[in-house]
Amino acid sequence: MSSSKVSLDRIDRKLLNLLQQSSMLTFQQLADKIGISQPACHRRIHRLRDNGVILGDVSIVNQTYAERKLAIWIEISLSSHQLNTFNELLVMLRSSPYVSCCDVITGDTDILACLNVVDMDEFREVTREFMRKSPIIKTYRSITVAQRVKLHPSYLFDEN
Repeated sequence: MSSSKVSLDRIDRKLLNLLQQSSMLTFQQLADKIGISQPACHRRIHRLRDNGVILGDVSIVNQTYAERKLAIWIEISLSSHQLNTFNELLVMLRSSPYVSCCDVITGDTDILACLNVVDMDEFREVTREFMRKSPIIKTYRSITVAQRVKLHPSYLFDEN
């Protein structure tokens, strides 16, 4: 992966928008939509992956089939921002299979994370484990999702 920022042209931006809508499109389908050849499309996508612009491809699972349907956002406030322990907490959150989204944020709260659990018992187990493993967690506040309205992790690219 390249350490410098990759320059994206109009075709790259169109490709990224299309791939974020569906990574199931073939190289030929993408090429046809953009107006380039299939080999050129293939080269561009591989360049975008090789340079770290595209980090991966995922399948979004229908929540009906999920075992852990309960989504709970937690706002985490820290007692310390000492770099080593803060980074250890981020590694723990990043590696947790229960955490589907996690961001360091500004304001009174330090971290916002979404947990997916079976029920409140599992939620309590998971959060107790977080508290046990990371003593810099001062407090957390939970917000239970009543209805998911949109789940589409994407970034919009201007195509001009």
